[in-house]
Amino acid sequence: MDTTALFWSRLQFAITNIFHYFYPPLSIGLELFLVVVGALYLKTKNPLWAQVSRFWIKVFALTFTIGVASGIPMEFQFGTNWSE
Repeated sequence: MDTTALFWSRLQFAITNIFHYFYPPLSIGLELFLVVVGALYLKTKNPLWAQVSRFWIKVFALTFTIGVASGIPMEFQFGTNWSE
């Protein structure tokens, strides 16, 4: 197994990509779901839909934050791993 700095930096980039390719699409899908749930609450005034919305907003905030937190280092990794 190659244990050079290049190998480890590319492995780190691969792990960052896994997180970044998973969490932003998940948050994009949750946005549409939250709009539908919010509309159902406004239409029916059922407090269950408000409770469902509050729960999924917390999940959305977490996935959005992880997506942003994995995307920022990825920009720098492009520059350091493939600078030539």
